Amino acid sequence: MKPLTKPLIVGLGNRWRGDDGVGPRVVEVIAALGRDDVDVVELDGETSRLVSAWAGRQHVVLVDAVRAGAPPGTIHHLIGPDRIPTVVGEASTHGGGVAAAVALSRALGNLPVRLVIVGVEPAAVDHDDQLSSAVACVLDDVVERVLEEVSGACV
Repeated sequence: MKPLTKPLIVGLGNRWRGDDGVGPRVVEVIAALGRDDVDVVELDGETSRLVSAWAGRQHVVLVDAVRAGAPPGTIHHLIGPDRIPTVVGEASTHGGGVAAAVALSRALGNLPVRLVIVGVEPAAVDHDDQLSSAVACVLDDVVERVLEEVSGACV
């Protein structure tokens, strides 16, 4: 398979679970910018969909709610598949799916060369279609961080 040269930005999450919707909201903002130098997709974190989405990609940025015990709204920047959560429920709200996708992609030989998570510490992932104020306040910063990542990283 020929590698796809555009970076892929994946917004992981569920828009109806409060701060778990940060990933989808970030890719919505980036898609609205109409950039032709990146591809964007919104996913729920299910393993096979992740593996399929990033197959053949050199550079992938996952945007998700990430629990690391920091104050809500803290932005985390995890670079490389070895920094991806490895057990269900660890850090990312989709830790199991992401970790399983990394393991499966590694076994299949199609792991992206550069795999990054830009995560935001959630305040709440309850049934709600709104982001908490802590996460909403950093949304523009997350978008900026993601765009810097895809513009500045060499693969």
